[in-house]
Amino acid sequence: MGQPQNQKEHDSIAKISVIATLSALTFAGISQAASVEMNWPDRIDQTVRTFKGDNFRVVDVDTLSRQNQTRMRVDKATPGQRAALQAAVEANRPLLASLRARNVELDNVAAAKQAADGGLTIYLR
Repeated sequence: MGQPQNQKEHDSIAKISVIATLSALTFAGISQAASVEMNWPDRIDQTVRTFKGDNFRVVDVDTLSRQNQTRMRVDKATPGQRAALQAAVEANRPLLASLRARNVELDNVAAAKQAADGGLTIYLR
């Protein structure tokens, strides 16, 4: 009779461990999503609005892996964030002209990031 009781205790502990693990994974996913939202580059619209020069590149978001931090940030961007960024590009006439010369449509601009060297990466959807 001692062995079935131990088996029940073992099964209960195993179930609790599985539940705890699944809960932790769920919270980790929520935390990751919140982290991505909060990581939209601070003041990127102002950076784009005042950007000067030709040190920029254009990247299609679909070329980035789904686990890429930038892609997750782009996927989680709010319509307001995208609209502010597109307005900033539109306000920067030289940048807008350069993007149009590369056949970039303003509505496809999804994100931007400034590099350490001052260059700019424009991400397209």
